This record gives sequence, C-alpha cells and structure tokens, in this order.
Amino acid sequence: MKKVTAKLIASALIISFLVLPAGLSAKERRGAELVVTRLDGSQLSGELIAVKRDSLLLLSNGRDESIDLPEIESVRLARKSRSGKGALYGFAYGAGSGAILGLILPTPIFEEDKALAMLAFGACLGAIGALSGLIVGSVVGLDSSFTVAGKSEEVVNKYWDKLRAHARVPRLP
Repeated sequence: MKKVTAKLIASALIISFLVLPAGLSAKERRGAELVVTRLDGSQLSGELIAVKRDSLLLLSNGRDESIDLPEIESVRLARKSRSGKGALYGFAYGAGSGAILGLILPTPIFEEDKALAMLAFGACLGAIGALSGLIVGSVVGLDSSFTVAGKSEEVVNKYWDKLRAHARVPRLP
C-alpha cells in the first residue's frame, strides 16, 4: 500500500510540475485588448499601452493611437476565454483528489481492487472538476464594458485607475 501511495504522490507532483509553470515563464508584458467606441460611432481596437489622465494610448495596426477622453463613448476590455484551461485544471485536480479518495476510503464494492477504486473515484471527480473548471474559466474570461460618456469625472477616474492595471506600461513616469 505504501508503494501505491508513493507512486500516486509522485505522479501528482510530476503532473503539477508540467502544468503549473506555464504562467511563470518570463515574457514581455502585454497590454489588454481594448475596443474603444467613439462618440461618432466609430470603433478602434488595439493593445492598451498606457492610460493617461485625459486619454488612452493604444497600439492599433502597428501604430500608436491616442484617444482623448471627451471623444470616448465606451471602453470594452476584450478577454481571452479561459474555459479550456479551467477545464483542464479542474479535471487534473478532481482526478487526483478522486484517486487519493479511492485509495483512502473503504469501499465495499472495490474491497479487493484499490486500483479500480482509484480509477472510478478519479474519473467521477475528474468529470465534476472539469465541468466546474469549464464554468469558472468561462465566467473569468467574460468581456467587461464601461460607458464613459455622461459619467462624472470622479467615476471615470476610478475606472481609469482600474484600467491602468491592464496596460503595458501601468505607471507612466
């Protein structure tokens, strides 16, 4: 039984080492993708470079575009869907937890075959985890939108402060 537990722990560690470092790689910081709607109805989309006090600086089609605050009707923060990654993480954690539970819990159905109990519990909890991760990843990846036109300067400044966190250059010197 100790050998099975040791193999299970080693497998879980190997899987976590393969899955977790993906977000830790050193990359150049990228700004969020924005879709800015002007008062005249035209839209401009691009990467958010910086948020200034009275304008937004976007990189659109290889050019820097500065959009003044009085010209902006609304700003939409376009996020990538994270449903696939959420489902994968949910399945991995659910299957690992289920396998450990299958090993630890006494089950009358699988008394003689702990490997079958680990597989059954892992499959059930892995499916539940994948569904949960899919839902959470989908919700996290939803676009957020903010209307600038007609809002008070104080409200817009609070939104600008939140939007700075998504810029390539969060704080200008």
